[in-house]
Amino acid sequence: MSTTTCNDQPNDSPIVFALVSAMLFWGMSWISGKIIAEVAPAQVTVFYRLFLAAISMLPIMWAMQKFKLLSLRFTTHALAWSLPAGILLAFYNQLFFLGLADGLPGKGGMLVTTSNPVFTFILSAILLGQAINRRQGVGLALGLSGGLLMIEVWHFDLDQILAAGNLYFILASLTWAFLTLISQRGTRYADFITFSTLMYFWASLLSYTFAYQHDPFSSAAKYPAYYWHHLLFLSIVVVSIATSVFFLATQKLGPNRSSSFVFVVPVTAMGLSAWYFGERLSAGVAVGGACALFAVYLINKKASS
Repeated sequence: MSTTTCNDQPNDSPIVFALVSAMLFWGMSWISGKIIAEVAPAQVTVFYRLFLAAISMLPIMWAMQKFKLLSLRFTTHALAWSLPAGILLAFYNQLFFLGLADGLPGKGGMLVTTSNPVFTFILSAILLGQAINRRQGVGLALGLSGGLLMIEVWHFDLDQILAAGNLYFILASLTWAFLTLISQRGTRYADFITFSTLMYFWASLLSYTFAYQHDPFSSAAKYPAYYWHHLLFLSIVVVSIATSVFFLATQKLGPNRSSSFVFVVPVTAMGLSAWYFGERLSAGVAVGGACALFAVYLINKKASS
């Protein structure tokens, strides 16, 4: 049974290393997403991303089985849990892109990554009865404060902060928190690769209903090559590999510990954006990034004996 205590197990290190690597790829995805955001309608990009992720999972499953890297298993309970997980994943993507269109400009997406661990801990406490200890509470407050510093929230007036579009970011964050808890339950009945594949399949199916009016299959040829290069990265590397690693970590470390590593994402995204786009990092952003990273350390710090 997965727990959310801070007591590290001897075999945690490989999972933590894989999870940090996955968060780095999530941060890199912000650059690709920013580059192709205006090329195609958001509904179409979401559908392509999830559909390609579902398809790319098939050779991954074959390789895992062929080379005996993982014992694939599946029950009908896994199918039942993968359906709500897929629905939540589809809605998360839709809400996130709606937030990008109508919420805080530029750094508004950080509202998702900095509030998600907070929502996950709260839901775990309410639904699973898992208490939040003092160190975790301080870590969550520090991570959330770091996110607000990175957003440079003082540059926005109250009307911008309370804009209806920002509600999409908050709903997206809450949706991902529910998805984290559901995926932990679902991976009890299937290996994380099979469960992820089922989840991506349902998510792409639902996303197609949003993209249908744009005729995504017939219109695919009109998008430029660089769009597909970035989309393949967003689909195969970010979703098929990095997101699947997150769900593996949720199974092994518990939803609270795994979600705390999401604080790494905005730090990576800001650093890479500064390098790629030449964006200037202010002192507030640097301090906020340091707070977010220290929050991850604090939440996952081994309890004193």
